[in-house]
Amino acid sequence: MTISSSLKRSCSSPDLRPSSKRTIPQSSGSPGVMLFPKDGGCVLYNPKEGTFQRKLGDFSGCRFLANSGNWLLLLDSGSNLYIVDAFSEKKMRLPSLESIDSADCIVKCVGDRKFIRQDSDSIFSDLSADAARGLLWVSESGKEYVVVWLFDLPGHSYMSFCKNGDTHYTDIPLFHHQDLHWLDGLSEMVLWGTRLYLSTNRRYVRVLDLSGPQGFFKDITDGIPFPMLSADMSCDSSIAVTTSGQVLLVESDPCNRTCFRLYKKNPDIENPDLFGHTVTEVDSLNGEALLLDLGYTVPANRALGIEPDSIYFTRHYRPCQCASPDLDICVFNLATKSLDRYPDLDKMDLIDARWFLPSGN
Repeated sequence: MTISSSLKRSCSSPDLRPSSKRTIPQSSGSPGVMLFPKDGGCVLYNPKEGTFQRKLGDFSGCRFLANSGNWLLLLDSGSNLYIVDAFSEKKMRLPSLESIDSADCIVKCVGDRKFIRQDSDSIFSDLSADAARGLLWVSESGKEYVVVWLFDLPGHSYMSFCKNGDTHYTDIPLFHHQDLHWLDGLSEMVLWGTRLYLSTNRRYVRVLDLSGPQGFFKDITDGIPFPMLSADMSCDSSIAVTTSGQVLLVESDPCNRTCFRLYKKNPDIENPDLFGHTVTEVDSLNGEALLLDLGYTVPANRALGIEPDSIYFTRHYRPCQCASPDLDICVFNLATKSLDRYPDLDKMDLIDARWFLPSGN
């Protein structure tokens, strides 16, 4: 079975298909790996040629949070967020982490890279900038962007986002005060254009549209979030989004890091809340390739080295709550069930790495 099988939707189901704000990423070159050595800086590795290009900017003292094409989301030593083009070093400064527009919440810097967040229900103290996690989308023109960030700690109640032109961040609650426990918490997130896909602690998927005016967002799965539950809940899991807007569950066995399993939502289950598993396994990406670090698929292009039905990854899943990166930079082929590794990278002392597609701008 392949993911080309269409989903059965009722006329009231949300529209998860691509829009003009969620264009398929275009590439001007072969997939590369951005490497972040412990001694600082950013190193570009070209797997197609087996070559390194050093000195992609001086990012000493910075934490790398996310990327979109050549663009990086960085948190500097002063706890300032900004977007930078790794090739041209063009920078876009972002609002401070304290600039949350909320009637009942304040975020304060209380020391060196330390923050406190207080709202009507709770106080989170001693929040470290080292626990910040983020997502980034930048348009092909480089003029539009979306940034999402949160303090990635158990039980934290909010994530925040801003877009180009915004002067502050808007909060997105991660816990609900009604009897909606299946919507509580966060286990995974994917930003695809102006749509944010959130997998909750119980693996229910919410889809938020962030394309509205400043301060507003829309939950387009409101009332009908869908669970992505497999039969083996012991596996490490991530979610991913295809070019058609379909959500996939990507699983890796922590006891056997040699393969992945892919699942799509089972369209034949009428009441998923009554089932222990709600997905069906697929054995193909329908000719696309999955960049697991970014959480979405792209059209295959052998001329550029983007192999069909392949998973490009630097870790076997994307852990929340600041777990160890557990780096393993590989390409997994779904057809042959084989891994391609890069021995040259094993010699480097890395703190992080990310696959990326050079953007066309």
